[in-house]
Amino acid sequence: MPALPELFLRIHARHGHYCPMSTLGARLGLAALQGLGETTTELRAWYQIETCAVDGIALTTGCLPEDGRLTVLAEGRHRLRLQDDSGHGTYAELTTGALERAAACRRLLDAGDPAAEAALAALRSDPVDELVQVWSVAEEPASNA
Repeated sequence: MPALPELFLRIHARHGHYCPMSTLGARLGLAALQGLGETTTELRAWYQIETCAVDGIALTTGCLPEDGRLTVLAEGRHRLRLQDDSGHGTYAELTTGALERAAACRRLLDAGDPAAEAALAALRSDPVDELVQVWSVAEEPASNA
């Protein structure tokens, strides 16, 4: 797994700019990988909303939309499902607080406010449990899987 500064440079190169949602996508992907633990089989991912987060998820998990391993769904939730070929999987979902902070950061960026860089840096480095909730696919009711 790349160091976070290098990772965010790679996300910038793929995404074209720094933004709160691609940053949070990276945090989602990293949290999901940690929750999943070691696996030797290929991973697949599903993200339940089309946002800039997809680029962060793609680069952290290695599941790319262009290779068919990352599917974006139109379900309106900032929730990632990461699963290996054996069926072992995990969910990672942005907290309400993370979404509020992303919106505030976006407003700063749109206004050209220099405080935006500090807001992005905080999204990159603040404790993951402030930003992301993680649980096993086995804990999710089958109707929501």
